Amino acid sequence: MYSINEALATLRGVPPWGWACGIVGALFVGWLLGRPGSRGSTSRRRPLRPEGDVTALRDLKATVARLEAENTALSSFFLLLPDFTKEINSRMDRRAIAPLLAKITERLFAPTQVLLFLLDDRVNTLILVQQRGLAEDVKIGFQVKMGEGRIGWVAQHKVPMDTNDFIREMRQSGASLEVPAHFRFKTELCAPMVHEGRVLGVISVGGVTRHYKYEKTLLNLIADLGSIALHNNHLFSQVQEMANSDGLTKLFNKRFFMSQLSEEILRAEAGHYPVSVFIFDLDHFKHYNDTQGHQAGDEVLKVTGQILREMVRPDDTPARYGGEEFIVILPQTPKDGGMVAAERIRVRVAEHPYPNRESQPLKVVSLSGGVATFPDDGRSSTDLIASADAALYRAKQAGRNRVMRAETKYFSDGNEDAYYKVNNG
Repeated sequence: MYSINEALATLRGVPPWGWACGIVGALFVGWLLGRPGSRGSTSRRRPLRPEGDVTALRDLKATVARLEAENTALSSFFLLLPDFTKEINSRMDRRAIAPLLAKITERLFAPTQVLLFLLDDRVNTLILVQQRGLAEDVKIGFQVKMGEGRIGWVAQHKVPMDTNDFIREMRQSGASLEVPAHFRFKTELCAPMVHEGRVLGVISVGGVTRHYKYEKTLLNLIADLGSIALHNNHLFSQVQEMANSDGLTKLFNKRFFMSQLSEEILRAEAGHYPVSVFIFDLDHFKHYNDTQGHQAGDEVLKVTGQILREMVRPDDTPARYGGEEFIVILPQTPKDGGMVAAERIRVRVAEHPYPNRESQPLKVVSLSGGVATFPDDGRSSTDLIASADAALYRAKQAGRNRVMRAETKYFSDGNEDAYYKVNNG
């Protein structure tokens, strides 16, 4: 009791300004303790975000950013699609299709490598016709057999594949899809160009920097557009052949051939690549006509035309030049390549079992020919054919049943590859 009275007496002695300071201090401490986020606050404390929630939020933001980028790229692609479809199907030149397919593929996937192969039906082999990002030592014309490596597998089975599909296929079937000769191919996405069950080619994409959820479907869409364009081009070529072909041999006629050669030389001049011409005639054909009859002679010409159509590439232009004389345009082909192609045709004709061929002076139906190449042997259609014809004449003088190369007018053969390289796109 005494302590309480003493405390009250002490409080009565506190001056007014002391009471004021005490009240203000008490209010400040109360505010401090009740402030949101302070240690003493329990009712208004902000909850801490668990680490898992932070990670999930970060992943969500990344996903949204990726989807926005993907949506932008897809929107751009589908805006370009109508013009691309119109352009690719208006191309009458088969060689113009591949660069357009490479262009739209690059626009969509932003890859470091794009490869386009077209099937050569004669040898059932895929031929590289367009590339982006490939080493210089792998040239246009590189061949891949059906079923060989990832690209050949896709062509053979006619299905689009990605890296995971290839790994799964190797594990499940034991297929060997890694070919040493293809080590420069970065095949992450691959789609076949198929029309009505027939393989026309393959698109291979590597180093993809812009991924999509349905990227196999998108690449397959491009491949389908390519196959339609190639098929349409084939139909156009058939109509063109009917309008410009020789009635007996079904090859192009001389008039159409000359117009094509002029256009090819202009393209070669602009693209800085060589063009070869192979001209030949059948040896002792008059003798065959005189001994076997003109009807048998016509049959020989017809069969020779068929052999020539089977032996040339889709982009080559074979024609009947007149009588028993034939000629072929070999685009993007240097003289050595022209000689190889010409020799293959010569051997095929000499080995063919023409009726009564043993009655010929050489005991076979044979040919003599010459090969000339732009720009070395001529820079106009007339000069190029004249050079090839002069080589044919020398083949006749040398004994027939052979092919000879033109004598270069402007450059040596050694300079040809250095001056006019084949354009790899």
